[in-house]
Amino acid sequence: MKFNFKFIIAVFIVLYAIITLLFFNFYKEIAIKDTRQEAGSMLNSMNAIRDYIDEIQRPMIYNLIEDNQSLDKYFDAKILSSTYISQYIYEKQRENKELKYTYKLVATNPLNPIHMATDFEANILNKFRNNEMKDYFSIIKENGESYFFIAKPISRNTGSCLLCHGNPADAPKRLVDQYGDTRGFYEKVGDLRAMLYLKIAISDIIEYHKDEFITGGITMFAVFIIFIILIYIIYNKNVKLQERKEILFEHQNRLAVMGSMIGNISHQWKQPLSHLSSMLINIELLSERGKLSHEKVLSKIGEANEQITFMSNTINDFKNFFSPKEINSDFKIEDIIGQSVRLLQASLNKNNIKVIIDIEENFTFVGSRNEFVQVFVNIINNAKDAFISNKIENREIIIRSYKYGGKTVVSIQNNAGEISKEVIDKIFKPYFSTKDLSVATGIGLYICKVIIERYKGDISVKNIDNGVIFKIKFQ
Repeated sequence: MKFNFKFIIAVFIVLYAIITLLFFNFYKEIAIKDTRQEAGSMLNSMNAIRDYIDEIQRPMIYNLIEDNQSLDKYFDAKILSSTYISQYIYEKQRENKELKYTYKLVATNPLNPIHMATDFEANILNKFRNNEMKDYFSIIKENGESYFFIAKPISRNTGSCLLCHGNPADAPKRLVDQYGDTRGFYEKVGDLRAMLYLKIAISDIIEYHKDEFITGGITMFAVFIIFIILIYIIYNKNVKLQERKEILFEHQNRLAVMGSMIGNISHQWKQPLSHLSSMLINIELLSERGKLSHEKVLSKIGEANEQITFMSNTINDFKNFFSPKEINSDFKIEDIIGQSVRLLQASLNKNNIKVIIDIEENFTFVGSRNEFVQVFVNIINNAKDAFISNKIENREIIIRSYKYGGKTVVSIQNNAGEISKEVIDKIFKPYFSTKDLSVATGIGLYICKVIIERYKGDISVKNIDNGVIFKIKFQ
């Protein structure tokens, strides 16, 4: 898995925040929808109570009263006013409710001034009068706070309503004495006198439903944590699988390099062995002729030791490179480049390839020496193969180390011909090769990339005149 686990977690946290916000808004909408349904039912109940008073209770009381004088004597809003009775019943219900709505009747021509409609309320009431709507609902703003607001019209005036809201001369004297005769009168049968509404702060609705919000939030969080754990498990498995795959690739690449280097060991030992053989023949001839002096023996022993040391160093280079285990250590880039070239020296000499090493900055690295040698061996081997396949005559590889832009850089340049544009962006992919996969593994440059990135570096390739240049950069 190429994505960093922290990046994946960050993406999930952002998604979790977005989903939580959507979840909160969804629950908020459901809460408001439930509140609207409950509030609408309550307003219908209040209207039903008013209708009962207007159609049943008040006419029965009027039938018991013989004349207006008796009506004046027995008039009481507590038994005749649908507004008073419905308000009283609502207040009793409100005592047992957790959601404390504001309940109110408003009119544009009320008897009691406390029922006078605001401009906003009057506008809604006029729409009811004109039959533009049957009920009204919206979220309104008051003093910087959002409120749930729902309104319904009361029933239109009947004949019994006009006894108190018709001509003030016919109205009960107690009513006129209490409210005067300037408001609330001269209504007609069929007029829509008022509307009822319920109002409550949105924050109160959310507070009422907070247990649901908390339960839903905890559930969401638990699901999120489970997802994170599952992703971590999958990520871990992928990381371990990728690590195993890279180890397998490295081993496979090392075996491939080992196969190509067996010939190099043979070639690099041939010359010193020949030299040792000629020295022994020379010593034998000198001895037969009686010319083998003490100085000659010491001289030949010195020459032999040089050749043996060369052979020992050669075999040590190969032994160290093929060592399956290696402890991380400090090493200079010049030593790594030198060892890499020595390992391939026989092959380079055989194919007339000149290697120029220019060490401007001899950096020190900490890590696996063999891994870095493997990188240079792979790149140099690829250049050798390109020289041969492209039949280049003057063959040259230039290896430089220097500082640039605060970074340490190692470049490996050759004049073995350019890489085609269709191929150059793919050469660091596993199992990709411009050569026949029957003779090439296609993982050499991929392993180079894996090793360099393991040490927080970067490797790139670019075409130059008649060749290519690989650049390895470290911070």
